[in-house]
Amino acid sequence: MSPKEQKRDTGSPKKQTASLRKDVQKAIDRMWPAGIVEMPFDWDDSYFHGVYTKLSGAFDRIPRTRLLEREAEVEPAWWDDSDREEEAPNNMEQSRSYHVFFVSPDGAPFAYETEAETINEPEDIDEEFEEPDWEDDPEVSLVHGEGRTGWVVAVSLLAPFAVIELGDVVVFEDGSTDEAEIESYAETEDGERIDLEEQFRKMKGAEAYKILAGLRAKIAGILEKCGIAVLPAEEWRKPVPELRGGEETPMGIQGRAVRVLDAFFFEDIYI
Repeated sequence: MSPKEQKRDTGSPKKQTASLRKDVQKAIDRMWPAGIVEMPFDWDDSYFHGVYTKLSGAFDRIPRTRLLEREAEVEPAWWDDSDREEEAPNNMEQSRSYHVFFVSPDGAPFAYETEAETINEPEDIDEEFEEPDWEDDPEVSLVHGEGRTGWVVAVSLLAPFAVIELGDVVVFEDGSTDEAEIESYAETEDGERIDLEEQFRKMKGAEAYKILAGLRAKIAGILEKCGIAVLPAEEWRKPVPELRGGEETPMGIQGRAVRVLDAFFFEDIYI
């Protein structure tokens, strides 16, 4: 079923989730009338085309900051009965339902050095399967990386909503990267969620946190001027009982209640 067909599908009567904001509920009803969060969506009709240039330019002009972007890549897609080896793609689909801006302040409190372990592949690789032939324990070496702390600004392509969360980007000397993620799963030994903002304030001090907080306010103001509402964590963590994940929605949706975050910010697990 195409996205346009989905929009015409009235399905069963919608149940209002009392705790959701009216604008959030309205967007969910419009995007997922059948109650299933799934790819593909109608990228050509996205409002984001009209605001991207303004958003990117405004973020880039914020003084004493650095901007990185991670766009939703367009990937080839084939129908189930198509021959991927012989036939051209049947369609080009977005890999994610959101665009990511990463805005980081300049200055020592927001930059750090780190290291990560990497496995050294042996010289004798099995050419038939193109996999290393591990005879002994793999040799591990350390790779140096440079990290930055800043705001992960995820903007949904489906509806004018955004999420702003604290995160990190690390670039390693071998060219690999640890990308900024919307949601942190950092926990204490007791399983309690770690408040990254509070942790940053304790480690870097009140002045550094004040710079971060001021930057977040500027980012939120830019989004709001472009007609994009910022969803606070207490809103995007709310469950939406009437929704469920489709076959191509993220693994995180399967087996648990779909949240507001999952309804607007997700990836195609098969691309």
